[in-house]
Amino acid sequence: MRIFYRNNGTISVFLSLVLLPVILLGCLTVDASRVYLSKVVISDAGEMAMNAGLARYNEILRDEYGLLVLDESTVAMSGELVDYFNMSLNGTGLPDAQDYDKILDLLTKKFEAINVAGSEIYRTDVEKQQIIEYMKYRAPVCLTDLVLEKIGELKNTKTMVEAMEAEMDFSESMEDCQKAFEKALESLDVLNQAVESFPFEEEIRQEMRNAENDYKETVSRCLLMRELIQRYDEKSQSEDLKALAEGFIDAAKKVNLSTPESKTTFNAYIDCLYYANSVTDLGGVEELLEEYDESKETEEDETGNGSETDDAAEETDATREELEKIVDDYHEWQGKIEGYANTLLSRANEKVSSHHNTLNSYRETAKTAQNAAKTAYDRLEDVKEKLKKAQEDFNIWDGKNSELKAAGASGNMDAQVEEYRNFFSSGSGNSDLRDLEALMASVSSNEGFFGDILKVLDEEKFFGKSIASDGTDSQMNKYMSEADSAVRTSGSDYDAIENVRGNFIRNYEHVEISSSHSKVSINGDPFYQKLREYCDEQNGHGSQSDQDAANSDLNQSASSSASAASTEGYPAFDWGSAGVTLPSSKTGSDARAADGALTGLNGSSNISDSSARRDSISKFRESIGAANSFLDGVDRIVADGLENLYLAEYAMQMFSYYTVDKENGQTRADQDIISISGYSLKEHRAYRAECEYILWGDQSSQTNIRNTFMLLFGIRLLFNSFYAFTDTGINATATAAATAIANVAAPYLIPIIKVAIKLGYAGVETANDIDKLKQGYGVTILKNSSTWATGGGDNTKGVTFDYSEYLRVLLNVSLLAGHEADILGRTADCIQVNEPDIDLLTSYTMLAVEAEVTTRTTFMRKVSEFGEGGALGFPEDTYPITYQSILGY
Repeated sequence: MRIFYRNNGTISVFLSLVLLPVILLGCLTVDASRVYLSKVVISDAGEMAMNAGLARYNEILRDEYGLLVLDESTVAMSGELVDYFNMSLNGTGLPDAQDYDKILDLLTKKFEAINVAGSEIYRTDVEKQQIIEYMKYRAPVCLTDLVLEKIGELKNTKTMVEAMEAEMDFSESMEDCQKAFEKALESLDVLNQAVESFPFEEEIRQEMRNAENDYKETVSRCLLMRELIQRYDEKSQSEDLKALAEGFIDAAKKVNLSTPESKTTFNAYIDCLYYANSVTDLGGVEELLEEYDESKETEEDETGNGSETDDAAEETDATREELEKIVDDYHEWQGKIEGYANTLLSRANEKVSSHHNTLNSYRETAKTAQNAAKTAYDRLEDVKEKLKKAQEDFNIWDGKNSELKAAGASGNMDAQVEEYRNFFSSGSGNSDLRDLEALMASVSSNEGFFGDILKVLDEEKFFGKSIASDGTDSQMNKYMSEADSAVRTSGSDYDAIENVRGNFIRNYEHVEISSSHSKVSINGDPFYQKLREYCDEQNGHGSQSDQDAANSDLNQSASSSASAASTEGYPAFDWGSAGVTLPSSKTGSDARAADGALTGLNGSSNISDSSARRDSISKFRESIGAANSFLDGVDRIVADGLENLYLAEYAMQMFSYYTVDKENGQTRADQDIISISGYSLKEHRAYRAECEYILWGDQSSQTNIRNTFMLLFGIRLLFNSFYAFTDTGINATATAAATAIANVAAPYLIPIIKVAIKLGYAGVETANDIDKLKQGYGVTILKNSSTWATGGGDNTKGVTFDYSEYLRVLLNVSLLAGHEADILGRTADCIQVNEPDIDLLTSYTMLAVEAEVTTRTTFMRKVSEFGEGGALGFPEDTYPITYQSILGY
């Protein structure tokens, strides 16, 4: 053992060195435990203080509207909350807790309560959460009947509308066929008249041959003669005026104006011109008398006056008389033949005009017939397209009906489809298309035939001028110009003219009639006869009583739609003048309006007029389409919209609506008109107009209610139309009336008249439904014969929707359509208007606390005292703890 003696004290030193850190660690652990324990105590105290603050919620909003909201400012609550906080920290008020505060020695340095920005109740996310939480235990009882039974009645609206629209499309296509028939018949009548009245080909052929002969013979000869005459200027060298005058007279006697183009007449007239030119060159025929008188005076001057004998005087008188006769005869014959050139021109013009008029009449008839055939063919093509379109639309209708049939909702529509299936497979629809092809072939052949005739007539030409198409004046001007050129170098007698004519007539182009097509009579064509039946003038002017009844239904429908679009009689409340700032103004909520098409049935109610009829159907379609568009999300209400169901039900159960005071035509007792929380709804400022405002958001309550009824009108019109389109009795009645109005010979008109009549029935029924809804009745959703009011049924039986239930659906659909923020904002508006003393814009749902607390430490304090003023000193002998927390409802 002696070997260890040299290490005496080493272990003590070692243990002393180890003991110091262990003591330090233990002390630090104690202090750390105190700090963490203090944090827990502070956190509990903070939550207790916040819970105490949250317990100060507005009792009115809680009791009446189910909302937990703080409307007292944090500044006002701050004093009490800090007391709650401190009492929780130090155990003040606890029994036997005199020394509790010495355990941790906690001291509050700072405390602040804050309302959390963004937690205001008007903010839609906050409001939505509170409503949903409130309705989770309230709503199931309210929603069971609506969700499980009634909404299912609306689920097939899309299929219903598609089937009805398909039938409407089909009926309009059938009427388009009828219109195409009428246009085709008009052109076919013109073509038929042209075909029947058009001359035989041989008659035209003979006229063209006659024209060729006359143009080559008479016209050419007359014009050549005339032009030669016009430019003839030859004269004699003889100065024997008497002989020249006598030669003119002798030649003129041979001119026969009744045969102006004869050789004798022409040559004689040329001789006349020869002598006349000579006479004119010598001063005229009167020179005979003047020369004689001058010579006589000269002779008397030479022999003396009065010296001539009686025989000489007599001889003188005879000579002068002879000359006078020559002069007179000259003038007489000159007058007789001076119209020769005009006679030639008239003769040629007569022939040209005659043949032009005749061939042109053939041409115009052929042109009219060709155009009529072309137009008829084009219109028959249109008929063909319309018939095919009608069959295509029928196939679509057939498919949509099959979808309805699969859902068990087709009704009589299936029988109607079967009727037209037979129509297109083995009835008139099938034979019409087949017979149409044969008629089109005949029309096409006629178009080709008349086109060929027209071409031949246009190609019969002389000097490039079409005899049939170019006017007489145009032709004559051309021919005269060519004749003038032709005779410039020719001789002056008939033979010379004939030589020129030989070349002249080579410019005549004659064409023989030939055609690869045939003229076909269409008078007895089967489809042409059918068109005459379909387009008989009596069509569309049948039974006046049926017309009056149908027009009356359409007029009543228009009147009821106008009434639904009126604001008269609804509660008047101006949300803009409520005297409070509406929360929706801060959330950007936008007002909406009902589609004007829902009640736009006003129009011309004339079942027999195509335009008015189509206009009425179009307006009905727009109304049904607008209603269906709004209901497009109905099938998603239960599947996708549980929260929306809660929100919509909250609005309906907390606020009033137009029929809240009515039930089955009776006025409800005041004590029954209460909200889901048990408060009277009659005290609300916008009584009977709140839910409608939540749905639409217009400042005028009357406008909001009107918008609702407009939409209800469209929805009821949709369902009533569906019944009218599928009911056996209504179909039979509509068919009989449509047949009487359209005339049985016009099967293509009957479908659209039936549709218009059915829609008229639906409109009248809808007017009755809206009246019942306004009285607080539930109206049968899907009608049958026992619930069709206009047929004597009771439309308040079976599965019904009253006004409030429709309003629930509309709110749900609107929420599904993305208008949640708008609806929540306007829900807050209703609360704000009813509670003007509570400012929802400053009321909040979450409370925050910020605090700073110090706790005294054991070891740290001793170290601090030991090293006070030295390097180990602490600025304070406590440990600070910062606390922040948020708590909400």
